[in-house]
Parts: sequence; C-alpha cells; structure tokens
Amino acid sequence: MSELRTTIVETVEEIGRASAPDAVWKAIKTYAETQGFQYMLVVKSKNSPIESVSGSILYNDMPEGFAESFDKLGFSKHNPLISHALKEARPYSAAEVWALPLTVHQRRALVQINLSLNVLDGVMIPIRSTTALEGIVLLGGATPEMAPIVRSTLHLLACCAFEQVIHLVANPRRPGVGLLSPREVECLSWAAAGKTDAEIGRILTISPRTTRFHIENAKKKLGVATRVQAVAEAMKRKAIAA
Repeated sequence: MSELRTTIVETVEEIGRASAPDAVWKAIKTYAETQGFQYMLVVKSKNSPIESVSGSILYNDMPEGFAESFDKLGFSKHNPLISHALKEARPYSAAEVWALPLTVHQRRALVQINLSLNVLDGVMIPIRSTTALEGIVLLGGATPEMAPIVRSTLHLLACCAFEQVIHLVANPRRPGVGLLSPREVECLSWAAAGKTDAEIGRILTISPRTTRFHIENAKKKLGVATRVQAVAEAMKRKAIAA
C-alpha cells in the first residue's frame, strides 16, 4: 500500500507540474500502462450523448484514424461505453456495460471496438462537477488489471487531471526552464552525461519508460524537438551543468 501511495503522490505532483494538457494526460497514461491498459481516450461531454467522438477528443492515443472511422460508421452516438456515463458517477467496466440490455447498434459498436483494438476489457471514468458531466476518461487493454483499488486510483488521478487541464486552459503557461521539475532536471543531467534511458532509470530507481516521460516533458517545456536539443537548451539556460 505504501508503494501505491508513493505512486499516487508522484503522479499527482507530475500532473500539478504539467505545463500543457497533453502532459497531464500522459501522466495518467504512464500509471495506466503499468496496470495493463494500452489505450486511453479522453472526451468532453456536457450531459448529452456524444454525436462525434473525433469532435470531442481532449486526448487520444488510439491508432490514427480510429475515432474518425468510428464516427463514419455511425457508431459514436450508439457507443454505450460513453452514453452509460450519463447515468453513472463511479468508474465502470466494459464487462459491466456488456451485461446491460443493449440495442443491436450498441452491441455492434462494442464489437467494432473489440475487433479493431483487441481490447477485451477497460474502465470508463465519468468526470462530474456538482451540476454536470464534464467528460469521460476511457482506458482499455487486452488484459488490464481491473481490481477496485486500480479503478479508484485511476478515478482520483482523472479528477486531478481534469482540474489541472481546466486551470491550464484558463491560465496558459509559457514554456521555460523555471517549469522543469527536479526529476526532469535529473534526467536531463544524466542524458547530458551520455546515459541511456535504461541507465538513467537504474540510477534514479525509475523505469526507462518513466525516464522517457520526464525527458519528453522537458523537451516540450524547453520548446525543442529532440533529446540533444533539450540538453543543449537546458545547458544554455543554466538549468543543468555544462
């Protein structure tokens, strides 16, 4: 439990430091991947059925063109994974949705998702304000961990993420070294020393994937495209030692 608590605290802190919405969602996805979730889709909703998934996306790492294809086939407005959020406040699973009395169109929509993405189960997280449904976070995978503690953790992180994204949209930050987190500075410093993601991970006791996540965040904050450019820019601005 202490390890989970540490993970939650670190992820919430990462969300709070994020300077762009995309970085916020990726912080959740990093945790979700450790639990076997391959895909994440975040859509906005205002207490009404979503007619177009592609037109409501806040974050999407599904295969390119999937959402547009889903819309074109007419499945979006029949997708019970999303429409069920209008009635629910708690996270729910795809298996729970399959057990509901569904129309033919709704079952076809679910089959299309399963076949296209090889997703056998997933969790849907409604995000609600005091008066309305604000959005939905959908996570899926072939063999994801669906234990209640995982759902609760994802629910907490998703709520924190939505609050942070709303704040960022209302108060956009300018990229800059002052926004680099201590962990991002550490990762860039070791990258400057020629260490690989795996080597940095061993030094800092984090996974190579988490190392890449921190370096990608640093690149965005520094306004550069490559790892080498990030190191050079951080040195130039004296964020790391030359």
